Amino acid sequence: MAASGRTRTVADPPMVTVGIDLAGYTGTTGVCRITWAEWPVVDILDARSDDDLLAAVRTADKTGLDSPIGWPVAFTSLLAAHRAGTELPVRSRYAPHSDGREGLGRFTHRLTDDVAWKRTGAGRRRPLSVAADKLGIVAMRAVDLLDRLAEEGPAIPRDGSGSVVEVYPAFALIQWGLASEDSYKNSKPAALLARAAILAGLVDGLGIDIGERERDRCTRSDHDLDALISAVVARAAACGMTHPPATAEERELAAVEGWMHLPVRGLPLAAVRNGF
Repeated sequence: MAASGRTRTVADPPMVTVGIDLAGYTGTTGVCRITWAEWPVVDILDARSDDDLLAAVRTADKTGLDSPIGWPVAFTSLLAAHRAGTELPVRSRYAPHSDGREGLGRFTHRLTDDVAWKRTGAGRRRPLSVAADKLGIVAMRAVDLLDRLAEEGPAIPRDGSGSVVEVYPAFALIQWGLASEDSYKNSKPAALLARAAILAGLVDGLGIDIGERERDRCTRSDHDLDALISAVVARAAACGMTHPPATAEERELAAVEGWMHLPVRGLPLAAVRNGF
């Protein structure tokens, strides 16, 4: 299915997805565009400004944005009460994990963070807090980008049902069975080897080839690799191969807090490439 929900035909141009590993500053932001033709074409783009990011998004049927696009409702209620000098909301947590551990805190994490953490079985690898971590500056940039996109048309839905979907590459790798034991997020030799292994798994699983420039950039930079992963998740979301908000509570909060789309576990990457 296309991002609009319309079934594509042979006569349609190939789907284009963009992945953005958003950072607080342009210098460490990664951008990747994939044209899903018979032989998919992968391009790592240079993004020197927010205008470059917006231009890339406008070329895509679906964009995977590696950034929260909202804050926990409980957190914003806390701020509003503090500012007004009224009684603060009671600190609480989401339902316990199936293994007995406490759910994530409602002040620090969104419902989608808690759901994704439990769905992936990520253990101690909890999502960063958009309310109490450096991730907040990234989210500020993300919502500004979405606001600028909406100047040309309707608001971008925060639940991922529109042209932009929130993604989390590290959790997507868990769902695809490609997560590495060593962190791939730094400049140490072990991280470089981890990135090379992840890239090989993606390329082999999708059954595609990528150019030497893209291969080199994704091996040297976790930002470029995350942008590639984000573009693949955007394809999965456009084809109905991710988990949308399902319950009434999830749909209600996703409209405000945003929703992290995880690939469905067990679906081969070849299905993402084929679109079915």
